[in-house]
Amino acid sequence: MDSNGDTTAPAVAITAPINNAAVSGTVAITATASDNVGVSRVEFYENGAFLSAINVAPYTYNWDTTSVANGSHSLTAKAYDAAGNVGQSLNITITVNNTLADTTAPTVSVTVPANNSTVSGTATVTATASDNVGVTKVELYVNGTLKATDTTAPYNYAWNTKNVVNGNYTLTAKAYDAAGNVGQSGNITVAVNNTVADTTAPTVSVTAPANNSTVSGTATVTATASDNVGVTKVEFYVNGALNATDTTAPYNYAWNTKNVANGNYTLTAKAYDAAGNVGQSGNVVINVNNPVPDIIAPTVSITAPVNNATVNKTVTITATASDNVGVTKVEFYLNGSLFATVTKAPYSFSVVTTSADNGRYTLTAKAYDAAGNVGQSGEIVVTVKN
Repeated sequence: MDSNGDTTAPAVAITAPINNAAVSGTVAITATASDNVGVSRVEFYENGAFLSAINVAPYTYNWDTTSVANGSHSLTAKAYDAAGNVGQSLNITITVNNTLADTTAPTVSVTVPANNSTVSGTATVTATASDNVGVTKVELYVNGTLKATDTTAPYNYAWNTKNVVNGNYTLTAKAYDAAGNVGQSGNITVAVNNTVADTTAPTVSVTAPANNSTVSGTATVTATASDNVGVTKVEFYVNGALNATDTTAPYNYAWNTKNVANGNYTLTAKAYDAAGNVGQSGNVVINVNNPVPDIIAPTVSITAPVNNATVNKTVTITATASDNVGVTKVEFYLNGSLFATVTKAPYSFSVVTTSADNGRYTLTAKAYDAAGNVGQSGEIVVTVKN
């Protein structure tokens, strides 16, 4: 049993970039393509001009937009099959905008401690910085001397004021971008005073996840902590067991809940300062609920033609399939060889039997779900008699 010659063109669509997007630099142009038999290659075009051909999925071409003028450009794709049928995508319009060299310096300011404040022990010096392109690093200075460099926000420096004499100090910061532009903050004046022993414990609370909430996968556990001098570290506990320690704000812990059984858990946190004082948070109770993997195979059966039927000319082969989650495709087999694949209901296709030898043939079907489970139908025997 065989089908007529292939005259069906492939289907093709550009999925990235999206229509009316603004792009610059190197852009990945991505297309999806499908065919009743098979896609042999996908070609990409810009304003009708050939860019590249990709022979195997995923069909992606990295386009250097710096080689074209800024402005509107049209992207299309063509898909070919082995029979020479050609499918063409809809046009995608994008705007190329490769900006000129960056000459804008970042802006930066020291936000902690406050101007004219008094500090002692380990004081956290914090700066905020922004840039039209991006900040690469922030340098923190005390009385003009570089003390620390931070490459990621928040830009912090733990300054141990016990290593300096009591008195006034000037704090400044510099921010850099990738083009080498440098921004300078204003001055912050602080008084160092380490004359009184610190006996005040930090305060700490678990702020995420919310109390009585349900989590799954990797859950971010977050705590806030403060101290009259400075917080040195925050510890995270699950059911009283230490799970993580963070020494810089924001205090976070990525908890992989797939490593524990589903159920209720109690989250707490402890905050420490340089003097050894410890603050304890209240309890936060959460429920872990990770879904059970899908291990149930689809069910499938061939409903037409009926078993032991005699067929001729054009025959429609139909199957029904169902799954606890969803069927992704149904494959049809003739005498054990894959004959056709249908990806959505109704699962059916037509074949012309006039070119096949008269005789008995066995039809079967397989149904697949997204988890890779496979269901197998029973056999249907038909007799071709033309």
